[in-house]
Amino acid sequence: MVKIYLVRHGEAAEGWTSQDPPLSELGKSQAKSLVAFVSSIIDENPINNIDFISSPLNRCKETASFALEKMYSEIVINDNFRELPSPTLDLKKRVNWLRRILPLTWSELLKDRETSDSGVNFIQWKKNIMKNIYSLNKDTIIFTHFVVINSIIGEILKSDKIVNFQPSNCSITEIKKINDRLKLVKLGKSLE
Repeated sequence: MVKIYLVRHGEAAEGWTSQDPPLSELGKSQAKSLVAFVSSIIDENPINNIDFISSPLNRCKETASFALEKMYSEIVINDNFRELPSPTLDLKKRVNWLRRILPLTWSELLKDRETSDSGVNFIQWKKNIMKNIYSLNKDTIIFTHFVVINSIIGEILKSDKIVNFQPSNCSITEIKKINDRLKLVKLGKSLE
């Protein structure tokens, strides 16, 4: 059995209108509050039996760095756990697109003209995430994003919804892999 912990990054200094913001002061505090959780996971496993993975975006890398403090320094950066790709480089248009598509299903998203015209392969993006999840062979903590976590949970629940729940900043969602099957153990804390 492999335990997988999906940690949403801390609050970013800027919202959806920023390309790759760092953590806000609140986000840093949220990330530091994960130290006890990480310590407890390390106590359960010898250090060489747990992996730490982060999205390449600043808010995830910083969350991992604060959460791991000085306990463990090797964080593998994995581009497959990056946030949902955008069909546009214009950040204001991206905000409007996100607000419009997050309530949809993946099937509806693929029929959306702006989305389909962009050429972004959202199905492959999801497949890459799941391929990486299934390839894990050690207990792993992954520092990632809202839609990535929702994509994984959607696959487990066999849900076509883009958003299956609202993980709050620095929430911890626990899943496990048993004989190449994924099971939801516990959803992370949801946004209020």
